Amino acid sequence: MAQAYSFLIAGGGIAGLSASIALSMQGHTIKLVERQAQFTEVGAGLQISPNAWRCLRAWGLEEQLKEYCSLPSALVARRLQTGRKLAQIPLGARCIERYGAPYATLQRADLHRILLERAEQSSLFTCATGFEAVSATVQEGMVVADVHGPLDWKGQAQADALIAADGVHSRLSAQLFAHAPAMPTGMTAFRGMVKQSALPEQLRSNTICAWLGKQMHVVTYPVLRGEWLNVVMIVQDRLLMRPSQRGPADMPATLQSLTRTSPIYQELHDVFLAIEAHGQSMQGTKWTEWPLSGRKPVRSPAELVADRAVLIGDAAHPMVPFLAQGAGMAIEDAEQLKNSLALHDKELQAALAHFAQMRAARCAKVQRQSLRNGKIFHMTGLPAFARDRAMQWFPGAAMDKSWLYAHGPQPVNMA
Repeated sequence: MAQAYSFLIAGGGIAGLSASIALSMQGHTIKLVERQAQFTEVGAGLQISPNAWRCLRAWGLEEQLKEYCSLPSALVARRLQTGRKLAQIPLGARCIERYGAPYATLQRADLHRILLERAEQSSLFTCATGFEAVSATVQEGMVVADVHGPLDWKGQAQADALIAADGVHSRLSAQLFAHAPAMPTGMTAFRGMVKQSALPEQLRSNTICAWLGKQMHVVTYPVLRGEWLNVVMIVQDRLLMRPSQRGPADMPATLQSLTRTSPIYQELHDVFLAIEAHGQSMQGTKWTEWPLSGRKPVRSPAELVADRAVLIGDAAHPMVPFLAQGAGMAIEDAEQLKNSLALHDKELQAALAHFAQMRAARCAKVQRQSLRNGKIFHMTGLPAFARDRAMQWFPGAAMDKSWLYAHGPQPVNMA
């Protein structure tokens, strides 16, 4: 009979909840601590590519996802300044046929709620909000974590292993692995959403569209069954003419500053104005501004696992969003951790080491390709001209990531 272990998971975001689901399915006991007093997943939309969807399907979540997601018909690249189409590849049925799963988009809050409800279905899962694991040590074959809670409460929690899923600014990553803190990338994301019914017919969309500009780009795609349009603008900080900040964004002033150096196609500009008039982001604001942080790509498996502690999600491999794989890689982490524990069911540390071996190279490649995409998206001058020609001539090579979508964690056959 497979050995059941106890896991302390630090962080209740997409990574932490995914790990809770995957491991409780195998009979492992989960204690999750989340620093926030209430779950308040921030951000607007996210993309779930086939590699992540297959994992979610294995956890029994496909029908719930279909209830809330959108299934874009195509991936399109356009010039930000003129709207000229550079390339297009179909998604929809072609994606399902080729990769065995759809390419979907949905609100981050919807995915988080689906994961939380699924985790709470297991009697092996318990969750404490308002508590944070601030440090940990291994003592006599157990992980002992120092936990801080409300009203200056301090105590300890024990488990067979610790999973640090506490995000890009992970305290446990720094304490257990001596990782350097995440640093500003020099880019800022602006996010907003608007009901498609509030847009003129010609501005409504059922595609994922990347609008490529000078040192900036915009991505638009449908969410919530196509009823809303999600908009993300990522800008090199030097264009802002001011320090970036986290919180509500003054989009009219931002656009006025940006259009001096990178004009925005009128139809897309009208979408921005519609969000200003009718849209929402979070916390009651129309737009939010979010400086992007990151670390260097993973260099070895030793950066992901140390003794009985493992890093997953942004705590392990933060990445810029130019491949839309932040959530996808966190979901893959959880599925691979489940598979590694099934393969080494009586050797916990061997299972964690196997997990790190299976994840390090793939996550590093996604991190590197994300950084590369950012440079390509923000090209100017002759490099941008060459990029546009390449995308027009070879759209599949430029936009279809079969190395990413066709692969990922594979189930372990224990027969």
